[in-house]
Amino acid sequence: MSQHNNAWRLQDWISLQHDRPLQFNDKQSEMMTCLLPLLLCGEQSAQLVFNQEIARLNNGDDDLIKMQRQLLINALREVESDECRHDIALQQVTDNLPVLTDTIKVQRMAKRFYTQLGRVDNYQQHFVRIATLDTCVTHIMHAFEHGKLGRTHRFSQLCGLIKKDEAKHVYVSRHHAILLGATSDNFAQQQEVVSKDLFRLLTTQDKAFEHMGVCLDDLHKKLERKWQ
Repeated sequence: MSQHNNAWRLQDWISLQHDRPLQFNDKQSEMMTCLLPLLLCGEQSAQLVFNQEIARLNNGDDDLIKMQRQLLINALREVESDECRHDIALQQVTDNLPVLTDTIKVQRMAKRFYTQLGRVDNYQQHFVRIATLDTCVTHIMHAFEHGKLGRTHRFSQLCGLIKKDEAKHVYVSRHHAILLGATSDNFAQQQEVVSKDLFRLLTTQDKAFEHMGVCLDDLHKKLERKWQ
């Protein structure tokens, strides 16, 4: 497990959540039940992607020198560990929410999105998409951190911790994609495709996002300006 400061803070959050689960009111619980599957599926998908790339690099199926390969593997392992902590923390929150009829429907939509995200022509394209998605997640977590729950709510604090990790993951994934041959045109193309598909998915739960103080239109516009 990575020992960077944010990892320790996340581990402390997980320990506290185990002993003293955070609280939502009834309406917030209902909304979060619709939103958590979208976030959880992404963390689980990311773990799989990084695990598979680590395995590929360990097999030496590339032209990298040994030292460079090990540095890459270490960076990817750290990201994989981060995603595992995010998964555990978000699952803890989910475990204390009611199970609604719509929950399974949202889970299925999220899984379809992430399955489609993984249908790529090469490793380079996959990591361009991951870097793009992580940029989106960083902005989404920032919006939750500053949403209607308030900065002192422990879920807001969790989102702030995840946001810091995801910002680092953008750098790692982008660097890795470029190492694999990605160009600025590749990024521009995938940014349009990934954000369009992601926000189509998120918009299915727009009322829940709005209730929690997250404006999807503002987020989408902010990302479009960032990528112009």
